[in-house]
Amino acid sequence: MRKIRIGIDVGGTFTHAVAIETEKFTLIAQAKTSTTHRAKEGVAHGIVTALLKVLQKGRVDPKEIALVAHSTTQATNALLEGDVAMVGIVGMGGGWEATRARHEIAIDRIELAPGKFLRTCFRFLDTSKGLAEETVRQAIRELRDEGAEAIVAAEAFSVDNPEHEQQVMRFAQEAGLPATATHQISELYGLRVRTRTAVINASILPVALATAEMTERSLRQVGVTAPLMIMRSDGGIMDIKGMRERPILTILSGPAAGVAGALMYAKVSEGIFLDVGGTSTDISTIHHGKAMMRSARIGGHKVYVRTIDVHTVAVGGGSLPRVQNDQLIDVGPRSAHIAGLYYEAFTPLVEMAGAKPVVASPRPGDQSDYFYLQTEKRKIAVTTTGAANMAGLVPEHDYARGGKENVRLAFDALGQMLGKNPLEAAHEFLQKACSKVVETIQGLIEDYKLDPALLKLVGGGGGAMTVIPFVSNLLKIPGEISENNPVISAIGVALALLHETIERTIVDPTHGQLMQLRQDAEAAIVRMGAAPESVEVTLEIDSRFNIVRAIAIGATEIRQREKLGRALPASRRQTIAQQALGANGQPVEVLSETEFFTAYALHRENRYLFGLLKSQSRAVVIVDHEGVVRLHLPSAALLLTTIAEAEQELQKFVELNTYYGDGGEEIPSVRLAAGPRLIDLSGLVNVKQVVALAKFELAKYSANTQIMAIAEMRR
Repeated sequence: MRKIRIGIDVGGTFTHAVAIETEKFTLIAQAKTSTTHRAKEGVAHGIVTALLKVLQKGRVDPKEIALVAHSTTQATNALLEGDVAMVGIVGMGGGWEATRARHEIAIDRIELAPGKFLRTCFRFLDTSKGLAEETVRQAIRELRDEGAEAIVAAEAFSVDNPEHEQQVMRFAQEAGLPATATHQISELYGLRVRTRTAVINASILPVALATAEMTERSLRQVGVTAPLMIMRSDGGIMDIKGMRERPILTILSGPAAGVAGALMYAKVSEGIFLDVGGTSTDISTIHHGKAMMRSARIGGHKVYVRTIDVHTVAVGGGSLPRVQNDQLIDVGPRSAHIAGLYYEAFTPLVEMAGAKPVVASPRPGDQSDYFYLQTEKRKIAVTTTGAANMAGLVPEHDYARGGKENVRLAFDALGQMLGKNPLEAAHEFLQKACSKVVETIQGLIEDYKLDPALLKLVGGGGGAMTVIPFVSNLLKIPGEISENNPVISAIGVALALLHETIERTIVDPTHGQLMQLRQDAEAAIVRMGAAPESVEVTLEIDSRFNIVRAIAIGATEIRQREKLGRALPASRRQTIAQQALGANGQPVEVLSETEFFTAYALHRENRYLFGLLKSQSRAVVIVDHEGVVRLHLPSAALLLTTIAEAEQELQKFVELNTYYGDGGEEIPSVRLAAGPRLIDLSGLVNVKQVVALAKFELAKYSANTQIMAIAEMRR
């Protein structure tokens, strides 16, 4: 029997569903329906409708389904629109820290968006002599009488002893109120931020619980018994239990789905991913095979939630031009779909007869300088999609391909107003629109210190062709469109791995503390349904803030995580390496090789000051046996050794490549190619930690197994 994974991406306008056969990652069916924000069942109705469509198209028996996962806009929309519950906070503290705790926990109303507030009410209980049951119940009754629809339990140092918070949660739930405890949200110290995060989480609990339960019930009613997973904002998925407890983890669920598709399906290891919709483009960075992350801010407030670093630019395939004094001054942010206009690229030519140019507000409240076309029956947008078609950038059979003559008519009208021919008008349109995207990408390259020579732009979303080729040309960075780009986000949801992150405040962590944290993260993700053999844990140490982070990923079945495909011939892998290194016909050198990985290098001569100064560099890529580029490094040192000699050799290797500067010693970022795994030790800060964690990770391999150590060097 086939094993099928269903991925459902809930967008603002459409809900896309795909069915993926897990043995070969084959897309066997896709379907689309309108997102049902206003249905009685909410977005759950659209999710089930899309599911049933894709099952019918792919002739999938519900018994074949191994997993159903969906992204969600529920938390994001609730916060943006202020559709949140009033939260009652039960603060606790005793002894010398009680006064400070009261101040830290007393979170006033939180502005979520302009004019949209999360309201709170508050009670503080002194725990110096313990916590009486009736005292807690009385506080909860009072908060409910004030209007609280959810409860937060907050106490100083609850991450060390959560007993009182657990007690408050239990009594709140017995009173029929959903509840959140701060220790559930984060294990970091910082009572105020932890409490604020818990309050925001609690405010969306009622709507999240209702949606989760309705979605799960609807799936069971149509005969689907497979686990239901939800997309998190860090690019992973979590089980329905996690959604019920921490819906705040889904605040960037939609954009994260596209990045998951870029990583798991398009196999991007070094690049900028652009998910182009009708109204906007979400831009994310993938560096060293990982999506770049950041701490989330909600309404300008820091919260203890890590999300993919997504930058949204208000330019998409449907963006409209703005014209003043016969000059094109901007493109967007209004788009054709939101304004209720028809795309010129997809409007039948006969329906454009008699269209006249208009400069006006496409909908009430918009600026009055948007340019579009008007017939007796409809308003027709002049869009980024039309501009890309006019410029000849959209190939046959692409999702964004439109009618040639209707696009020409639209840009002839715009060109006449601008004093240009249709092609010149289209190029100016694209220049104005894409310059915003270019500016964002240049900022990401600078922020993450990326090497443009190793980068590529990867486009997803139905509007990818309307933006990527022009941006690629402006930046002189290679661009490509991912396979099945219109549904790349749904594919990302289907293929995403289970994620769990545990963060703790630890000053100068010992080996024992690191191993305990690693084991706790592994146990947590196994409880979520991950196959133990599939789990990988990466440790990161932030010495500036004394934060240690364990990031666990895993799959519900071992085949998903450690599926080994057919090895490509060495000549084909070398060609892939040349392309990744931008060799342009130059030879690449094989530096080192194991059974599953090969390291290739390209030697470059870099010239400065009009060619008067020059330096040498050696960029390195690590390619696996299937031809997937797993790692791009501007400079790297390599060590080939065996498991038997690894401990001693690895210590000497790291010490040899350690940098000593004004800030003290700085070890290189280290990764180990062992068997089919690329083990990431780059988040560690000293040699002892690297050697100890490497010893643990390599214990499963035989003594004569060859491994490759890769040290990323300072440039």
